[in-house]
Amino acid sequence: MDRVRILGARGSVPRAGSQFSKYGGNTTCVLAELAGELILLDAGSGMMELPAPIELGKDHAALLLTHVHVDHLLGLPLCPLMMDPNFRMDIYIKQRNSLDAETQLNLLISPPLWPVHVSQLPAGAVMHDLPERLQIGPVSVETMEGVHPDGVTVFKLAAGGRSVVFASDCTLTDAIFPLLTDFARGCDLLLCDGQYADEEWDSHCSFGHSTWRRAAELGCACGAKRVRIIHHDPTHTDAVLDAAAAQLTALHPDCSFSLSMEEILL
Repeated sequence: MDRVRILGARGSVPRAGSQFSKYGGNTTCVLAELAGELILLDAGSGMMELPAPIELGKDHAALLLTHVHVDHLLGLPLCPLMMDPNFRMDIYIKQRNSLDAETQLNLLISPPLWPVHVSQLPAGAVMHDLPERLQIGPVSVETMEGVHPDGVTVFKLAAGGRSVVFASDCTLTDAIFPLLTDFARGCDLLLCDGQYADEEWDSHCSFGHSTWRRAAELGCACGAKRVRIIHHDPTHTDAVLDAAAAQLTALHPDCSFSLSMEEILL
């Protein structure tokens, strides 16, 4: 069964407490199970919610990282999969600032900021510089560059006539909007950054994110069957997102803020 599980949808920093229970406090991590492959999108603190390898019934997975800002890496060093010596993780990151995948990861996950390197974790970690296109078993992966400080990768996964687009940490500028519309055309699921309300935009427009209204408009423009808004602002409580939910359905019939541990069947 093809499905997508939202393990974390919070942006910037994790949050805890009853005010953040519905939409979750873990930072961004998504598990896509497509055509028998396990593909993780980003490694935020939500990665800690992964079951053990024996429960997943697999001994390997691919991790596609949009970028290496801290909130998108927090869960990697202690992820249950990385504690299993019989598990293999193929990690893909686009080369940026002339730094390869392993060097980028080691900027954070290495002494003195962390006791060990990713390569020293029990599981086998294989680092790859992300190409523009790649094949993970029967799943084709396409990429495009988004708009974010230090750069960001947008992903499209496709297999068996179904497709998922993951556009976290991307400002939906007038220039990139039509390009993303074509890239995501007709997707079954669009996961899109919509961190801010319209009234917050002027003071946050340079932060590398977007408004939830703009994300819903992208879903309409590309004809996405379903849209889930991700990268919730760390100050936005369940009450704030509940109050804004009607704005989304007014723009797209199946658009909502991603729930904590939401499972979406494709």
